[in-house]
Amino acid sequence: MEASIELEIETMKRQISEKTRRIGWLLLPILLAVICGCGRTSRVTGKVTYQGRSVKYGSVIFLSADKTARSGVIEPDGSYAIEGVPPGTVKIAVISRDPRKGRSAARGRKPVHPGEKGNGTGAPAPEGWFPLPPALEDPQKSGQTGAIGSGNVSYEIDLK
Repeated sequence: MEASIELEIETMKRQISEKTRRIGWLLLPILLAVICGCGRTSRVTGKVTYQGRSVKYGSVIFLSADKTARSGVIEPDGSYAIEGVPPGTVKIAVISRDPRKGRSAARGRKPVHPGEKGNGTGAPAPEGWFPLPPALEDPQKSGQTGAIGSGNVSYEIDLK
């Protein structure tokens, strides 16, 4: 009787061991995907240029295939960083409006010159700033696209 109980216990151990191995093989691809970064979002960094000149002010917008938009600020050296970008093809927009005509600057200001419709502050634009074509502000119409991988990605934006 004791021998049959021991045999039954051994059989159960083997069955449990087999199930554990099967589960392990099923979980292995998921574990590898997590380790490799598949399916995660990316941190994208780079520089923005327009016709060979660094864009020194504004923001960059990435619109992913699932219509998720992520944006980042353009620094004075032309660099940008955007967190949380889903890997895949993105549509890109760049906004660089006249910093002298910002919302806070326009409130309560009088025209700088007679006859103007006054949003100007009278202050000069930041050194090196220049306007971009308005079409570049819409990721659907800018014509700018890029392929983004996962993890930390370097992506230079060269606008024409």
